[in-house]
Amino acid sequence: MPTDPDELVAVRPLELAGTGTAPSDLGDHLVSAYGWEHDPDSTAEEPLLVSPCRRMALEHGDFPLGRRNLRNHWRLSTYASGEPDAMGLWCVWFSPRTPYELTHGLVLDAAGRLDSDPSSVLADRRAGDDIARILSDAGWTIKQGPWRTFIHAPGAATLLVPSHPERTLAFSLGNTSSDLAWEVIASPWAPEAVLRTAAVTLASDAALRRRSEIPAHHLARVTIEPAAVATLPRWRPLLETPTRPTDLENPLPATTAPTAAEQLRPADPEADLVTVTPRHYAGPGRGGAEQVKGQLTAQGWTVGTDSMTSPCGRLGLAWPDGTNTPTRQSAAWRVWGAQHRGGSVAWRITSGDLVPPELIAGVVDEALAMLDEAGPDSRQPFQAGVLALGLLPLAEAGWQSTVEPRGSVSFRSPDGYVAVHCDVPTALHDLRGKPAARISCYRARGYWMAEISANTPSRLAAALCRDLASPEPLLRSTTGLHLDATDRKVAVITPVDAEALTAPAQRRAAALAHGTQLPRPSAEPGTATTSTPVSTPAPGQRR
Repeated sequence: MPTDPDELVAVRPLELAGTGTAPSDLGDHLVSAYGWEHDPDSTAEEPLLVSPCRRMALEHGDFPLGRRNLRNHWRLSTYASGEPDAMGLWCVWFSPRTPYELTHGLVLDAAGRLDSDPSSVLADRRAGDDIARILSDAGWTIKQGPWRTFIHAPGAATLLVPSHPERTLAFSLGNTSSDLAWEVIASPWAPEAVLRTAAVTLASDAALRRRSEIPAHHLARVTIEPAAVATLPRWRPLLETPTRPTDLENPLPATTAPTAAEQLRPADPEADLVTVTPRHYAGPGRGGAEQVKGQLTAQGWTVGTDSMTSPCGRLGLAWPDGTNTPTRQSAAWRVWGAQHRGGSVAWRITSGDLVPPELIAGVVDEALAMLDEAGPDSRQPFQAGVLALGLLPLAEAGWQSTVEPRGSVSFRSPDGYVAVHCDVPTALHDLRGKPAARISCYRARGYWMAEISANTPSRLAAALCRDLASPEPLLRSTTGLHLDATDRKVAVITPVDAEALTAPAQRRAAALAHGTQLPRPSAEPGTATTSTPVSTPAPGQRR
């Protein structure tokens, strides 16, 4: 049966899908939605658009770069000030054949950040970035050379990372015919937000194309599926409105993701409380680490420089401490257990600093329950079990699952932004220091990854997955939410009256959301006080 050349389909991987037809002219959208202006000296063949603050510009033409001459490219540039002779901060060049998802995605995301959080794009990445980790988690292969690092996609794209920090970084598709090759080149010190957007787009997005738009040279190398299964590009909602009114469905600020140090600062006491679902949109909140530490300290845990241990010495926790190194940020939260005091680590779960702290607190609660049930004399309180069985709560929650012939299993959330993968655990996982399971949240402004070691009890993995997939919302303050335009279209945000939170669990959740301790209600006469679990469930949360 012949196929319709105009049928809309989903194409993976994105880098092989061709340039495609953008749903809107990029320049027209910058003018209508963000107030950009055409430079009076520009022409129709070589347009130049500048932002209202004059610190960001988009132009088309030929540009010299080292020994090369980039012909017919787009260039996005930023400047230290709005003066005509201002020093340039960074540039990104896009070749003519670049998939429009990358060109539009990077430019629109940068324009939106320039309005909502200028410091995230008018900065550099000298503090480090995690694009290699994002792409590695998505299945890209890292090859270290003497002068540069190559990160190869499962399809055909390559990320070239130079060893010298003052040389350009490039995403490119070269393993194809010359008329289909494309590249996105970033100058030294391009901000982490821009590089992260490119990496996440290539790692997780499919492309929507008419069948006639797919390059014939790539047909044997791509997967074509019905259009309905395509992951919605994060920036597409930015193209759906011709103006920039406040989102009437969800009027929340779009801000960049916080650093670990920002999480420890007191939040605005006047901020409103809201509930957030799905839970991976809630983010870390304000002061979540301090709340978890405080409750464990009250239970007798010993606090060290950057970690704390349980009274029995068989359970440990480390929290985000503001360290900016990529390695420390990727494992800002660490929970581990030993079979006896002073013993070697039997299992560990690590996660980035943007994970909701309720998930970490739930793992600690479950581990404490296992120790209580086993008793102080147990020689092996942490029974490993079958790790993949810990992912069953995801299946019960309706997440899409895939089982590989070799036994590994994967899950994806209904919105497509959280992926869970579990290998068949072997001794090689611990020998090589690799986790047996990963949970990755691909939100552009809330990326985090949790790693689970091979010997982790399946019961702890189940607690983590159950709390992640729970339909019950999490409490947050509006100033602690970090949502982009797509997030605000998907997440369900409901205002909450803090005065109506009378139950202890609800008030603890509100305190975590605010980053401060709310006043406790007076105890009724004759009411006994009891110890409380570490986790802070939202109203109605199943324990």
